[in-house]
Amino acid sequence: MQKKIVVNPFFEYRHFTTDIQCGDMKDASQREAFLLSCGIKRSELVLAGQVHGTNVKIVTKNDGGSLIENCDGLITSDKNITLGVFTADCMPVLMASADGRIRAAVHAGWRGLADGILEKAVDVFKTEFKVDSCDIKAYIAPHIQECCYEVGEDFGKNFGVKLEKNQFNLSKTAREILLKCGLQSVQISHFCTVCAKGDRFFSYRKNKTPKRQLTII
Repeated sequence: MQKKIVVNPFFEYRHFTTDIQCGDMKDASQREAFLLSCGIKRSELVLAGQVHGTNVKIVTKNDGGSLIENCDGLITSDKNITLGVFTADCMPVLMASADGRIRAAVHAGWRGLADGILEKAVDVFKTEFKVDSCDIKAYIAPHIQECCYEVGEDFGKNFGVKLEKNQFNLSKTAREILLKCGLQSVQISHFCTVCAKGDRFFSYRKNKTPKRQLTII
């Protein structure tokens, strides 16, 4: 099983990102078969609808087995719930309180990043669950890295920066945002979904695939 998923050992909360060997996680039957092999029931999983927005929804056991429309972030205090987001180049950002009591999964493409979805997620930890920023840990799972993320000359204006090259580093920007929010621990996966050896991940930029991997916490 470990050969089919990516796990960051320095982010100690149970989590993983699937790869191509696991199949298309947007396909309900393939997704359910894989999750059951990991001991995760369909009724325990909550998925984000993902519209490249900034909505972060608090979910409970009553949402188990569902896809929450019009949101790109999920957060829960229910230990029996697993949160998941689909990606094929965008960043899956996982967060958890130091004690593991509160967990979040966020889908962050450049639009959501620029519009403040990470700040919104941190704010939910603070205002709704009374978790200080310094007690939140984050992990950015496999995504398109700077090496393969070529953008237009004016792209940097979305983040108030000037790019020396027409390439953008999503995770570096995300890390800076999270640190400014007060987090002290932000881990970043080194895997690039576009050029990882062996065509390991689905990549929309590479071939416009509708297939997706799944990152869960």
